[in-house]
Amino acid sequence: MSDPVLEISGLEVTFPGLVRSTTILRSIDMRIDAGDVLGLVGESGCGKSMTALACLGMVPAPGSVSGGIKVDGYEVVGRSDAELGAVRGSKAAMIFQNPMRSLNPFFSVGRQMTEIIRLHRSCDKADAYMIAMEELTSVHMPDPDFALSKYPHQLSGGQIQRVMIALALACRPKLLIADEPTTALDVTVQAQIISLLRELADKTGLTILFITHDLGVVSQLCNRVAVMYAGRIVETGSVEDVIDNPRHPYAAKLMNTVPTIGHGLRDLDSIPGQVPDPAFPPPGCAFHDRCALAIELCSQTIPRTKVMAGAHEVACHRAGDIRDAAKVTS
Repeated sequence: MSDPVLEISGLEVTFPGLVRSTTILRSIDMRIDAGDVLGLVGESGCGKSMTALACLGMVPAPGSVSGGIKVDGYEVVGRSDAELGAVRGSKAAMIFQNPMRSLNPFFSVGRQMTEIIRLHRSCDKADAYMIAMEELTSVHMPDPDFALSKYPHQLSGGQIQRVMIALALACRPKLLIADEPTTALDVTVQAQIISLLRELADKTGLTILFITHDLGVVSQLCNRVAVMYAGRIVETGSVEDVIDNPRHPYAAKLMNTVPTIGHGLRDLDSIPGQVPDPAFPPPGCAFHDRCALAIELCSQTIPRTKVMAGAHEVACHRAGDIRDAAKVTS
């Protein structure tokens, strides 16, 4: 087995407070191998974006990070910003959910792209401009020379997101982290961006961590899924395993909240309650007070991760009860 492009072990992120500290991420373990497209899903407030920031050493102060994060074999935790320059861009790049806020409005797209390319690829201005043109062409930007001459406000949201993807890929990273990159775009442009990322993954073998709450996008783009709840990973596996046969009650509920075509009329499911406050986490399994299958053990003990079959892993006391798990998804 090859070394993973991203390996997270025992990751915890904590913010101090006046009365008590708040732990946002709790004992996160995750592995992404070369060529994988992993979808990280869950409700808002579960810790998805914080996981992405931690991967590049970008957790805002005064947050503290413990555990291990290796990007292409390079340990991120404990490194200074200067040391992380070896990771950001060249080993891992990130695109964010609001493309309009990702570029400096006072400089042209061409100036910003060429400066960043020169920084990471040690080339002159003319070569950097040609690389920018090639990368914009690879993401199907219409008239890339025209786009490079424009300022960010003169391009549409979809065009800016293509610029950000092209800029990320121009630095030749091993890992692309996409934090809900289609949220601010209309549905048609969302589909184009998803199709583009899938094409890049297929053609170049790009490894992608795709953060989203949209399960429809996951089924189109990803080959593996990790479900996050209240700062923990509760289920991981292939798209087929997790979407077609979820074994954690939270994952099963998530799947049932999505309308499907061709299954006739049915009521969409809902998840009662809300994600717990990370400053006051409940004892035991964080989902137990919203779970129809919870037993007394669930409110007392945090479940360990179990391997169900192959690479399908679930952190649930009742994951082995196939009949009850199926009942939740029906």
